[in-house]
Amino acid sequence: MECLDKPEADPVERWLAGLSTKSESDSGKENQKSAVRCRCCDGYITENQYLVPINNQTNHFFTNPSGLGFDLLSYEQASGCSVSGKLTDYFCWFEGFQWQYAYCKQCGVHLGWYYSCEGISGFFGLITDQLKMD
Repeated sequence: MECLDKPEADPVERWLAGLSTKSESDSGKENQKSAVRCRCCDGYITENQYLVPINNQTNHFFTNPSGLGFDLLSYEQASGCSVSGKLTDYFCWFEGFQWQYAYCKQCGVHLGWYYSCEGISGFFGLITDQLKMD
């Protein structure tokens, strides 16, 4: 299933500006968590509190063998994703890991990939153009 909505301009800048950080205000309350949703169906995917640095970065840009480029954000959890496909290391962008496809649980649109490695917790590499924040 493909989403036909065109992404908004400068998604990386929007993401960076909207990242949730823990800081206390004068009243002692923490900032609200930013929900991450599927751009196609608005289904809940994860929250920015689950961003995880991989190779010291949470934002990554890669090109696949066909020449298509992808901006990814790395998340340690994405409960709104389903993972499918056989594990493979073919053209893996993260050394030592294998990947599988990650889809929106609600509408089935391709959101990115799940990376795992024996003995190491996995993470999701989600395509920024397929996501939106609350």
